[in-house]
Amino acid sequence: MTSKGSYVEFRDALSAFESGWDRDRYESGNISDAQLTQWAGGPVTEFFPNYSSWGDLTDQEWDAMSYQSTNSLGFVGYQFGEALLIDLGYYDDDKFYGNGESTNTWDGAWTGKNGVNSLDEFKTKAAQEVAIQEAFGHNLKIIQNGLAQQGKTLGDFLGTTTTYNDNGTQVTVELTLTGIMAAAHLRGAFGTLNLLLNGAVSNDEYGTSILRYVDQFGGYDGPSVDEAIEFFESRITGDEGLGTPDGGGPDPVDPDPTPTPDPDAGDGFSNGAITKENADVVVTWSWGTTRVVTDFDPAQDTLFIDWFSAEQLEIEEAEQGLVLSVGANNQTLTLQGVTFADLVPTNINALDASLRAELVSLTDITEPGDGDDHGDGHSDGDGHGGMDGTMTTITLTSGNQTVDGFDITKDMVHIEGGITAERLQIFEESGDALGLTTRIVVTDSAGAILSTTILKGVALSDLTLSNFSIAEQSALNEVAPVIGTSITDPGDGLGYDVVYDSDGSNPPAITGETVEGGVRYRADVNADDIIGFDPAQDQLDFGGTSVHGMIVTKTPAGEIAIDSPWSAQLQVIKGVGFEAVTIDSFGVVGNEHLRQDMGGVVSWEQGVGPRNADTVYVRSHEYGVQEVVNDFDPSTQKISFLYFGTRERLSVEDTDGGLVISSLPAGQSVTLVGVELADLVPGRVEFHHDQVMEDNLEVPFGFDQNDVTLVDRTVLLTPTAPAGDTTDGHQTRTGDMGGGTDPGDTDGGTDPGNGDGEPGSGDEIQFVEGTQDRVEVTWDWASEITILGFDPEEDVIDFNALAAENVSIREADGDLLIEVLGNGGNITTLNGIQAEDLILRSVTAEDWNEITDLGGALIQQLVALDFSLG
Repeated sequence: MTSKGSYVEFRDALSAFESGWDRDRYESGNISDAQLTQWAGGPVTEFFPNYSSWGDLTDQEWDAMSYQSTNSLGFVGYQFGEALLIDLGYYDDDKFYGNGESTNTWDGAWTGKNGVNSLDEFKTKAAQEVAIQEAFGHNLKIIQNGLAQQGKTLGDFLGTTTTYNDNGTQVTVELTLTGIMAAAHLRGAFGTLNLLLNGAVSNDEYGTSILRYVDQFGGYDGPSVDEAIEFFESRITGDEGLGTPDGGGPDPVDPDPTPTPDPDAGDGFSNGAITKENADVVVTWSWGTTRVVTDFDPAQDTLFIDWFSAEQLEIEEAEQGLVLSVGANNQTLTLQGVTFADLVPTNINALDASLRAELVSLTDITEPGDGDDHGDGHSDGDGHGGMDGTMTTITLTSGNQTVDGFDITKDMVHIEGGITAERLQIFEESGDALGLTTRIVVTDSAGAILSTTILKGVALSDLTLSNFSIAEQSALNEVAPVIGTSITDPGDGLGYDVVYDSDGSNPPAITGETVEGGVRYRADVNADDIIGFDPAQDQLDFGGTSVHGMIVTKTPAGEIAIDSPWSAQLQVIKGVGFEAVTIDSFGVVGNEHLRQDMGGVVSWEQGVGPRNADTVYVRSHEYGVQEVVNDFDPSTQKISFLYFGTRERLSVEDTDGGLVISSLPAGQSVTLVGVELADLVPGRVEFHHDQVMEDNLEVPFGFDQNDVTLVDRTVLLTPTAPAGDTTDGHQTRTGDMGGGTDPGDTDGGTDPGNGDGEPGSGDEIQFVEGTQDRVEVTWDWASEITILGFDPEEDVIDFNALAAENVSIREADGDLLIEVLGNGGNITTLNGIQAEDLILRSVTAEDWNEITDLGGALIQQLVALDFSLG
């Protein structure tokens, strides 16, 4: 490749692109004055009073502004963020972007490295040109070390031409050192390492592909790999990484203060007499240190562990001894020849409670007062009893979260309703103080970040749809391709074709022998069908597989199938139907929700559980079954999901033939002839607890999870849970039956003495003159409220979290009627008000909600009724 230019020209090109201060793009009209004003933090006159346009700047002035440029997330100049400057030793903070903050706030402490003591001092060419070269070396060192672990070097890749799959498009690039340095600056060292070793293509928060940087900034002259790393290492000050290093475990200041362990002084690894000053070995923040203690005697010597949580400090027993490591701080301490069994709790003081609990579990010591219930992981009444993994829930208001130790084999992320594809970003980030991470960002309608959830140590390629529970279909469609999963659609709405596969290319795995002497087969949708399964003695092995990655269905021939919720992949138990097996044939099922759904399917097939005449039981597992109900009365009859066998791909749709409730992959459906979604009463739609309180199956109906009825599922069959785990389903609750009157109420009116302060159906509410009153328009089933005395000058209509398509506004008999569609006739009437009486500030909603946008459908409804935007 012919050189594109010098090392300085490479940095200039990268700076122009990163900062946005690219004169060529400005002069060609691709960058505007308004954008430069935003990135500068003020108009040109604020910096250069004699200029009227940014185009008036000299080249030197333009160059200086590029180092001051700050984007919407607070990245500066070369797009330096807090985390990278923590790694490089310029800055320190306990909360920063990606670790508790949704933007770079720059409210931490500066270390004084290279004379930089503030953000303003860092916004200079002198500071950033050194820092960017340090960053190149820092990233290259991580990449080289990662490649060395695989027996490779950067030299194996440089100069090669490789084709990658970038979101379905084949992209061919030549790998050069400057391209790799730029790519690592964009996606971090680990993201670049993942590209080299695994071909994993990632994007930043704004959708910029790592391949663009490899190509655009590749082919410049530059230092060698060793020279770049040396530039970084020669400038290490000891302030690199989180916290202020103190040498990583000093020798005792004085032998005399060394404490004598007191058995009564601590509660297991909490012993206040052992301090940082007098302990024999100290573990504290010390970036980049590797220390081996060869003479630690657990019976006599003392160990002090500073404020490290269990997530931050990893302790493992290795061949050389106990290894304590802080991955984010590039730090290890080895107690040579020591095992967990050797540790004496009263000789150790760990400041953090979570770490003490971790030490207790690792050393198998029962703390006083724990009793037999210690560590069973179940708390009655919490709604998550027996769930084998950890659920991280993301809502529109949940705030920032950092998840350390996310277990991809069983942990999950639940993305609540209201978070649609337009408000969701998921991407991989690496190379900062947190190392490799997957980040899930929720934004408002304008794109401003509401929250960031970080999965530490997790790459996008590590995740599958089994790690997600997602309420909104558009959000699911956003996540799936990012983690490399395809969601296929059979196209005809009738489910996938059942394809038998027993060609021997991928035989079903055998994981052991049953107590009856039979075979235990691993359930695997990608494996060949299971032939010769003996229900009398054989079992299936589902391990800890999530219900979001595997379900149980029934083929048209009546055979049991292990199925994927997302595609046509399935594994058939050839010749064996549900009538031939028992619930024990499904073995120990680790995932609680899979136990529930599997139990529902088997119960239906074996006639276990209620079959009430006034109830339509919606199922999902039967291929080729499309039921039609001609006489369903939504005011008196019920719809039950008690036997529903999946948490995904539920569809509820009004059609010419009636209301169709269907699901994939089986394509099973029930059509309620002559019924519309708006006719349904939430309390007459039944689920068991976890279906709605944890997996939001109520969302396709447009109902609130608190309004549907919860029924008992403990009457059903349920596969065996792992020891100590339980299965939810005992929780019951009657839902909202539509605010109907008591049968004994002959006048049909509401009880004026209810005393709850909440309006009921048909209520009139009198607003008070001179105070700002608020009309709350929400999902309030069948609510009919009339507002008297609404004053557009002082009162407001609050649409809260509703979307424009959920609301219809019309005028009738001199009143303004606001209806929440599909909500049982939920209508709010503003007495004596017309649309033309309203002003813009009369209408509001949640900050993130775009329903009040001037160009949106709601405002256009009002405009059509003579509402003025002036």
